[in-house]
Amino acid sequence: MPKLLAREPDNPYGAVFAPLVIERDEHLRAQAPRLWQAVQAAALPEPVRVTLSEILEYWFFERFRNLTPREIYAMLSRLTPLEETRAYQDIFAEGKAKGEAEGKAESLTLLLGQRFGPLPEWARERIATASAEQVDAWLRGLLAAPDIEALIGTLTSDGH
Repeated sequence: MPKLLAREPDNPYGAVFAPLVIERDEHLRAQAPRLWQAVQAAALPEPVRVTLSEILEYWFFERFRNLTPREIYAMLSRLTPLEETRAYQDIFAEGKAKGEAEGKAESLTLLLGQRFGPLPEWARERIATASAEQVDAWLRGLLAAPDIEALIGTLTSDGH
């Protein structure tokens, strides 16, 4: 791999694995912008470039665990705000979806309590573990349901 890096400094595949073979941190830091540029400038399909970029980022995060994300991106000469990174966006989207689902479940629990009185524990558990789509369906059926069991089902033999 060191020979490939010396012979083909712009090879994006060699650049991705450079953090594994460049032993001294100060040498890797000095090479970071060139390695990053090798991946970014390569004539590759966009999905491949994105994947290689993510792998290279991963290796830098692993290698320089004592640095913040901003410091690592600065080292790559890429001052991307954390909020714009794919990892952050994936985590944010997952958290947002989870928060929305939890909010809907809380709303359903509140509305059921208002309509039918205190909810049995099994009903609370069923609502808490339901998918967002299922909670949406229960919310849509809330006004037509004669009771909790008709809306969300009954307690099964497995306790749910």
